[in-house]
Amino acid sequence: MDDRSALHSRKPWLPLVVTLALMVGLGGWVGWQWHVQEMRVRAEQAQRFNLAVNDVESTLRERMRAYEMVLRGLAGLFVGSDAVSLQDWNRASDQLQLQDFYPGIQAIALARYARAENLSVLLAKIREGGRDFRIYPRGERSEYLIVDYIHPLDWRNRRVLGFDMLSEETRKQAVMAARNIGTPMLTGPLRLKQETEQNAQVGILLYLPLYRVGAPITTLEERQEAFAGTLHGAFRLTDLMEGVLGSRSKLFQLQLFDAAAPDEPLLVGRAPVSSDASFHRTRNIYMYGRSWQLEVASTPEYEAILNRVGRAFNLAAALTAALLFSLLIGGYLYLRERALRNSQTLGAQLQEREAWFRQLIEQLPVATVLCSDKGRIELANQSAATLLGSSAGLLAGERLSRYVPGALDETVSGPQLEADQRESQALREDGSPVPVSLSLTSFKRDKSVHHLLNLVDLQQRKRDEERFRNVVEASPNAFVLFDHDGRIVMVNRQTELLFGYNRQELLDQPVEMLIPESMRKTYLEVRHRFGQSPESRRLGENRELFGRHRDGHLVPVEVGLSPLRSGDEHLVQAVVTDIAHRKAAERRLRDQANELMVANRYKSEFLANMSHELRTPLNSILILSDQLRQNAASNLTEKQVRHADIIHRAGHDLLQLINDVLDLAKIEAGHMQIKSEPLDLGELLAELVANLEPMAAQNGLTLKARIDEGVPASLVSDRARLQQILRNLITNALKFTEHGSVDIHVSSQQAESAVDTEMLQICVTDTGIGIAEDQHERIFQAFQQIDGSISRQYGGTGLGLAIARQLAEVLGGGIRLKSAPGQGSSFTVELPLKVAATPEIRTLRPLQRRGQGGGLLIVEDDADFASVVAEVAQSHGFSSVICGTGQEGLDALAQDHFAAVILDVLLPDISGWQVHRVLRADPRHQDTPVYIISCVPQPQGWSDDGSRYLIKPVAQSELERLFVDLSQQEGNSTRLLLVETAPDRRRQLREHFERLGYRVSECQRSEEARLAYAEHSYAVLIVDFDLPGEDGLDLLDALDRLRPLKDVRVILTSREALSEKNLQRLKRYSSVALSKTEGMEHMEDALKPDGVEAAAWAREELEHPLLGQRVLLVDADVRAIYAISAMLDEQGLQVVPVTTSSEALERFDQDAFDLALVDLSMPDNGGPELIRQLRNDYGCQVPIVAMAVGSDTAVSEQKLPAGADDILLKPVDGTRLAKLLRRLERSDGPHASP
Repeated sequence: MDDRSALHSRKPWLPLVVTLALMVGLGGWVGWQWHVQEMRVRAEQAQRFNLAVNDVESTLRERMRAYEMVLRGLAGLFVGSDAVSLQDWNRASDQLQLQDFYPGIQAIALARYARAENLSVLLAKIREGGRDFRIYPRGERSEYLIVDYIHPLDWRNRRVLGFDMLSEETRKQAVMAARNIGTPMLTGPLRLKQETEQNAQVGILLYLPLYRVGAPITTLEERQEAFAGTLHGAFRLTDLMEGVLGSRSKLFQLQLFDAAAPDEPLLVGRAPVSSDASFHRTRNIYMYGRSWQLEVASTPEYEAILNRVGRAFNLAAALTAALLFSLLIGGYLYLRERALRNSQTLGAQLQEREAWFRQLIEQLPVATVLCSDKGRIELANQSAATLLGSSAGLLAGERLSRYVPGALDETVSGPQLEADQRESQALREDGSPVPVSLSLTSFKRDKSVHHLLNLVDLQQRKRDEERFRNVVEASPNAFVLFDHDGRIVMVNRQTELLFGYNRQELLDQPVEMLIPESMRKTYLEVRHRFGQSPESRRLGENRELFGRHRDGHLVPVEVGLSPLRSGDEHLVQAVVTDIAHRKAAERRLRDQANELMVANRYKSEFLANMSHELRTPLNSILILSDQLRQNAASNLTEKQVRHADIIHRAGHDLLQLINDVLDLAKIEAGHMQIKSEPLDLGELLAELVANLEPMAAQNGLTLKARIDEGVPASLVSDRARLQQILRNLITNALKFTEHGSVDIHVSSQQAESAVDTEMLQICVTDTGIGIAEDQHERIFQAFQQIDGSISRQYGGTGLGLAIARQLAEVLGGGIRLKSAPGQGSSFTVELPLKVAATPEIRTLRPLQRRGQGGGLLIVEDDADFASVVAEVAQSHGFSSVICGTGQEGLDALAQDHFAAVILDVLLPDISGWQVHRVLRADPRHQDTPVYIISCVPQPQGWSDDGSRYLIKPVAQSELERLFVDLSQQEGNSTRLLLVETAPDRRRQLREHFERLGYRVSECQRSEEARLAYAEHSYAVLIVDFDLPGEDGLDLLDALDRLRPLKDVRVILTSREALSEKNLQRLKRYSSVALSKTEGMEHMEDALKPDGVEAAAWAREELEHPLLGQRVLLVDADVRAIYAISAMLDEQGLQVVPVTTSSEALERFDQDAFDLALVDLSMPDNGGPELIRQLRNDYGCQVPIVAMAVGSDTAVSEQKLPAGADDILLKPVDGTRLAKLLRRLERSDGPHASP
């Protein structure tokens, strides 16, 4: 430790202190020298600046003296004679060369003096040379000093000629002073007459008095009497000073002030003198009767020039030199000090190495003993003393064999831990044995051998091994430990129990004895792969594994392999799990699942059979009760018609119950199919509100829907299922609400479970009776209501909410309920918000119309013929739009509505038939007249109610007749008169039909309707039956008296079914009676060409285009045959009924038929097979219609059977049947359309 103190006794900070001292001393001396130099340089610079200012002042004086000499030189002209001509003046002034030799002077001029009484004489003398001369400013004065000559005679100086110098006070004072004194005088600052508005400067004039030749001028009075005029020089002060300074202008900040006005600078355009300049001087100059103040300051350029000269040395360079010198001295001292320290450190290290070694041995956690070749202990650390139960001092000098017997023997027995380790046993001071791990290292020192022993206490490891063996023995799984050759090293008790061997029979035996012979080859492959990649893995998850019991039977097992290492030996641990009980449980679960599948199949078969068995008689009940309530023969009383209507409604309720039960069963079985499609949520809600608003009005409730701004207009979901959910919730709310309202609110918000998912929320809120919280879950269960009185009071089966919730879950969402008794209910439907992809928007070409009037669309690739048609159309008051391709025509139809369309079949891009099909599929253009003019003959069997076919060439007279007929139709073809009392429903109907292309006139009362009908003709009337004051039928009678309703389509809407008497009154018109609960699509169907004719209450004058045609009706149910036959009879068809497939084939082979109706639910799948045989084996060319049992949604999801042309839903509805027959009559067979 003393050496270490000596090592640090030097002063390592000395080089740093010396370096800093030198830097501070040299730096201070350099700074002081630089300061002295700066003071001397500043004095020299100030002196230089004073000399420069003096030079500026003297230059200014000399320049003004030179200008005075110029004036005195010109005054010599007048010494010999007063009569100096203009030529003499010009000759003398030109010789002066003012611009070259006297820069800064603006002009020199001669002014003649005259008193008022002599002015005319002076003017006459001046004008003798023929000059046009005038005096300004005008006015009478006692004295005049008029400018006669000026040089140079440029455009500026010409303005001075004729000016009276005595008319202005400043000039007059200087002139009078010069005349009276007889010396040149300067004026005060003034504006020269030569100045313009641009670059204006302050000016001064220097006057030299002229006296008459020979006149005495000694006294003041003599000079005043002899005064003849002046010579004066005009100066612009800024230009004058620039001329004085010359190239030095940028070196000085300069300004000039007149003593009479010290605050007004004379040098216009020059910046004020900066107070921050390094040098600043002010001089007072008195010249020619004026006192000026000259203010001069240095500029940065001038100061930069001064700084470049006059300095003996640079401060930065001097300081750098001082710094380098200080660092050089300090570096030398530092290197010297470091060399001394290194030499001391090496000596100390040599001295401390032995002490460090002793400390290292002492601090080792392993018991370490150093002994001589005689076996005597020389050194022992504290760990060895603790292990052997003694102290380090007592161990020194003892024999090693006393504590570790046999440690230094040449042959040592015992298991080796590593290459240089072995297990042994040490003896403590008290004689107790301690298991240790011994490591021996020998080395030579001073020609003698020494031994270093490391002893590791194995007591804790032995205890851990014993604990591990106990855990392995207690494990419920079998443990098998084997080496890389596959020989068993260790097993536990569970292994003996699982395989039937005792432990001694398994040790050192191949593990293959526990594996069945059929799996040993696979085991060898697995062991080989495990040896190449030893990592933990499980076996038996993808295939069944078995172990072999001692008695030979197989035990199902799962095996987990893990690599282990014991010294240099690599072992494999196999954990074998007995899964016999689990296999038995799995067999029981499979058996139960099979039983459930069988039960579910029986349930599905039962529901299918029950559906068919219930629908079959219900089909006949609905058809026949519908015919009875229509009372087409008018042979039933009103009471009987009402009873038939009750039967029909009850049948419909039963049909809805069957559909609900089937939907519920389909959802529970997981067979519900979802058809995702884009849908307009606003349109869907508007349709629901329009359909259910009459129900709300009947209960005295208000029904409103509201959509938040952030909700997308177009979504992707199953429209039919979403409509079913909302209809169930809204009807449920209307049913259980007596007063108040039902509100529908649509919003969207972030999902709680996923940050990047938005949920659509549709909340249906009512002010009804409310639901207790303990009943919230119960009402969503099938066939459950709050209590039995609910079904008695309000009706219902308790399926609506159950189906709604399960449908919402199928769509990926759910339904939440918030309600309390007496506070109403709020049902919230939550669905994942999927926004419909925005279709690519194609830019449409703006329509170019020709002419005025109703629009005519001409789709024709022949431009000449299109122009001819357009000219004829214009002569009849039509405007026209010409399109050369089919796509252009479709674009035009998408943008506007036309009175008629002229269409060619052969177009360059797409067929005209395709354009015709798209046009007729659009509700806006279904009633638009179409004239097909083509060179192609009309296809055989083709017909269209609103189209005519003309073959080219078309005569002019035929075109004229075409447009005459069109003019008569165009006036009222799309006019619609809407008579509705409810404002909201009237608005919805108006917007809906305007989107379809109708021009809607709306009325609220019958008086307004009469006035509107008297003023215009209408193609369609939509009349509310429940009008105030009179019913809708009375209004129709009044309108018919105004103008017959023969060609007008009429739709009568009512809240309740019409009586038989009112139905008979309605038959007088081309009318349809619709309930207000029915959707707007029923109105669209009624306005189509076959809509009115397909209604059960149509006019008696209905046309029957299929009259007399034969229909083959195939159905196994006689009741259905009877009911459907009655409906077909009303259409004027001859029905041939059969009940089996074989009978149907036989009758078809014998007779000729125009239509075949086949029930798909024939026994043994006979319906589809019969259709296939009729189409393929019997060559049937007439339309075949398949009849299916189910709901609208189910039938829409069902594929059309092979060979069938259409599908008809059972129970058969009269309107749908009529529309189907009309559609088949138009198509004229399965392949008749062009």
